[in-house]
Amino acid sequence: MLKRMLLGAALAVMATSMSQAKSITVDATDVEFKGVELYSDIQYSTQALGLFRNELYLDLIRPTSADPAPVIVFMTASGWRAVERERLIPQLVRLAEAGFAVAAIDYRGIGEAKFPEPQQDVKAAVRYLRANAALYNLDPDNIAVFGPSAGGHLALMAGLTGNDEAYVDDRLPDVSSEVAAIATFYPAAYFGETGEPGYDLASLHMGMSVHDEANAEAVKEAFPETHISEDSPPVLLIHGTEDPVVPLASSERLYAALEAGGVDATLVTVQGVGHDFEQMTSVPEVNQALIDFFTRTLKD
Repeated sequence: MLKRMLLGAALAVMATSMSQAKSITVDATDVEFKGVELYSDIQYSTQALGLFRNELYLDLIRPTSADPAPVIVFMTASGWRAVERERLIPQLVRLAEAGFAVAAIDYRGIGEAKFPEPQQDVKAAVRYLRANAALYNLDPDNIAVFGPSAGGHLALMAGLTGNDEAYVDDRLPDVSSEVAAIATFYPAAYFGETGEPGYDLASLHMGMSVHDEANAEAVKEAFPETHISEDSPPVLLIHGTEDPVVPLASSERLYAALEAGGVDATLVTVQGVGHDFEQMTSVPEVNQALIDFFTRTLKD
């Protein structure tokens, strides 16, 4: 009797499962297809620069489109320390799906180089992508820079200094380093104004104590505000109200300086978000603000 009951239960399960079979038709005739492709380990710097490593690489995500794609050069953060460039690529895919090529780049960090050499690396990547635009189907006239925190500082400095000879080295020197737009999350725009004399990350990046009054003029050269001009490209600043590392007041101060300098500047304040890239990119309005900004500055 037990065997017959178990068999009956099994048949009932099979009947239930079979009754769930369906044939479904999906209408995709009006769907806009947004495929992306990844090119890994593109060597953009081949010259010996006194590094522990003599090459710098980038990973390129681009939309699968026949049209040349505008480019966003991305620098990850970690207090000007070299970290894995591919770590934040998942959060950048949205930009590629929106029609932008995104190049996540290596740059020389603390222990390898000091200001302004990492900024020169960013510019070298811009020049490489501009010079090789046809190879990767990129738009050489529409390139932006983007980064969070220390990466935001790199983006601002590289973008605001244009073709300034002090920030351009001999890697493709005849190719322009200028960019069409700058976007940042909670950028480290000012340092040395708080804390005790000593060697924190900003000091290690500068190669001098940013807290020592004797270094004030040299440190000011690394402030993005110092390089604002009427020719500066549009700037987007996005900052969270709960940031314990870089205070919101820092971006508010920079925004005021950009506005006073006649720069096309936008400040987006995000309630309840701290100093965290994954947290920031989880906010739909933040992603939309980035896409809208890059669409306006690189596509329109």
